Amino acid sequence: MSQNYFFNSDLQRDDLYCSFLENLPIAAAILDCEMKYLLTSQGWLSELGLEGQDIIGRSHLEVFRQFCEPLTQAYQYCLMAAVELCVEEQFQQVDGLTGWRQWTLRPWCSSTRVVNGVMLVAEDVTDRKQAELALRHSEERYRFLITAISQIIWDTKAEGEFINEQPGWSAFTGQTFEELKGWGWLNAVHPDDRLHTAKVWSQAVASRTLYKLEHRLRRHDGEYCHMSVRAFPILNPDGGIREWIGVHTDITEYKQAQEAMLCLAAIVESSDDAIISKTLDGVIVSWNRGAEALFGYQAQEVIGQPMAMLVPGDRINEEPQILKKLRQGERVDHFETVRQRKDGTLIDLSLTISPVKDSTGKIIGASKIARDISARKDAQEALRQKAADLETTLLELKRTQTQLVQNEKMSSLGQLVAGVAHEINNPVNFIYANFKPANEYIQHLLGLLQLYQQHYPSPAPEIQGKSEEIDLEFLLEDLPKLLCSMEVGADRIKKIVLSLRNFSRMDEAEMKAVNIHEGIDSTLMILQNRLKAKHDHPGIEIIKEYGNLPLVECYAGQLNQVFMNIISNAIDALEEPHQSCTLQEIEQKTSEIRIFTAMVGSDHVQIRIVDNGPGIPEFVQKRLCDPFFTTKPVGKGTGLGMSISYQIVTEKHGGSLRYHSIPGQGAEFVIEIPIRQSKCTLPMLGDKTANKTISETTLMVLSDFGDQ
Repeated sequence: MSQNYFFNSDLQRDDLYCSFLENLPIAAAILDCEMKYLLTSQGWLSELGLEGQDIIGRSHLEVFRQFCEPLTQAYQYCLMAAVELCVEEQFQQVDGLTGWRQWTLRPWCSSTRVVNGVMLVAEDVTDRKQAELALRHSEERYRFLITAISQIIWDTKAEGEFINEQPGWSAFTGQTFEELKGWGWLNAVHPDDRLHTAKVWSQAVASRTLYKLEHRLRRHDGEYCHMSVRAFPILNPDGGIREWIGVHTDITEYKQAQEAMLCLAAIVESSDDAIISKTLDGVIVSWNRGAEALFGYQAQEVIGQPMAMLVPGDRINEEPQILKKLRQGERVDHFETVRQRKDGTLIDLSLTISPVKDSTGKIIGASKIARDISARKDAQEALRQKAADLETTLLELKRTQTQLVQNEKMSSLGQLVAGVAHEINNPVNFIYANFKPANEYIQHLLGLLQLYQQHYPSPAPEIQGKSEEIDLEFLLEDLPKLLCSMEVGADRIKKIVLSLRNFSRMDEAEMKAVNIHEGIDSTLMILQNRLKAKHDHPGIEIIKEYGNLPLVECYAGQLNQVFMNIISNAIDALEEPHQSCTLQEIEQKTSEIRIFTAMVGSDHVQIRIVDNGPGIPEFVQKRLCDPFFTTKPVGKGTGLGMSISYQIVTEKHGGSLRYHSIPGQGAEFVIEIPIRQSKCTLPMLGDKTANKTISETTLMVLSDFGDQ
């Protein structure tokens, strides 16, 4: 069957050949180019279940309707290329199980080497295929077993060469026996470990001692695994080595864990942070160099000691709370606290604490990372202080700028007021000075007129008519009253001008001893228009209870400004409730401002200004003297009145300004200043603020002055 057979038409009819082919012990058949049967063996019919059928002349595709496609393709290729082919196919056996059949296709040619058909040989290879499959399954199971136990068992002859099959080695490395026999097994060892492995193995063989080392061995998938190798010589009775029995144990996971542990240990030991482990009872188990540097304790001093030794007394409750969270499996992140060093000093720390679990997931302890945040805390505090200083400086700058602008405005206004007062004062003095002679002249004329009436009781008709026209009797009666009223008005103007001059004190640049009562009275004179009754609110009653005060050294103009600010605010407070009350409700309550003066000890005077208004809310009291704080509508106040007043009393005069208020019961302001000023406490005399400061309230009052 190893060469092509050549048939001709005579040979096909040869009975001898037909008898030979039919009785062959194999399943064979000869087909033509159209796959029609020419000859078959009896084994063919038996193998394919065709006994008793005449298939000669019939097409193979007709006989087998479910013909395998690969065989058809192979048949066509065999005819075309004139080459031998083998094809395997699965089929269902009689017992219902799956079997395997191998088709061998060989072309047969005529004497002229023309391919006339194909010889087919069918062979049942089910047993062989099942054996191969069983062997493959066995090899896979063995490989899995080797992988599962992580060990390779092998044996060699006395000289250390592999001479037998090594199933474990082959299953792990993928080497065949041809590849591993002799010293071929060294090719599976990592190139960097190969020379050392051969050297140690040769020494062990020569010395007939235990073979022990670690090297890397290539697995069947190309990966290298760390192996621990041990081999024992089996000796003969005469002491010679009969064979070696060895074991390769896979320690890759152990090596990886060891490397990871060493790496982690190096990281922990080199960390600047304190890394500490402890039990769930708070006992210290490990202590790195960072902890030694941070707390000052050496490892041998603290290991086995309670963690509480680092906790200050006022924070001793923190540790039990932390341990409670850890037992519950909770993590503590970035907990900022304070701990105590060996020398007793305290340090700001940020703690991150995590529970430590064993292989079963049970919590067995905790790891703590403590980071020194003292520098950050100091930086934060410095930054906060700088921000506060900057805010204070900015506020002071803003206040100073506003005060300078206000001072310049008030200085100009003060000069204007002084000038106007001077210009008004001259004609008023002229008018006031002529009231007495004018009154005398009019009295003389009235006396002369009365003499004419006595001596000439019957005047001429023309004089009589004129007397009646001008109502001479009423004129004689009313003219003295008119002159008296004019004198009172002129006196009023004179007093107002004097009050303006006294209030502004533009002619007093230095501290002088003055009458405090005059300053208060001048302020009240300027505010007289606001104290009068209006259509929407009643008048405000001023009750003065002055004590017997000496002259007081002060900046009179500035002190008058304080009186103006406090009394103006009292008037505002008294007017505010009237905006939401009926006229009847307004008339039921009398609005009043009480002003008390008295001596305090022998060297201080006290001025108390009390109103019966709605009082000052608590949140306003806390900020009453803050610069730019105001409760008034936009455009009505700058929020500097009380701030400036406080500054004048405390800084310029070395006194105190206090206030007390209960909502619904009014407010009380108490000013205390020394009678004599020490030069060391006085401000610079060239300070414009000391000489020209007038509050924004003064500006409002002066602008209202013309309406009085």
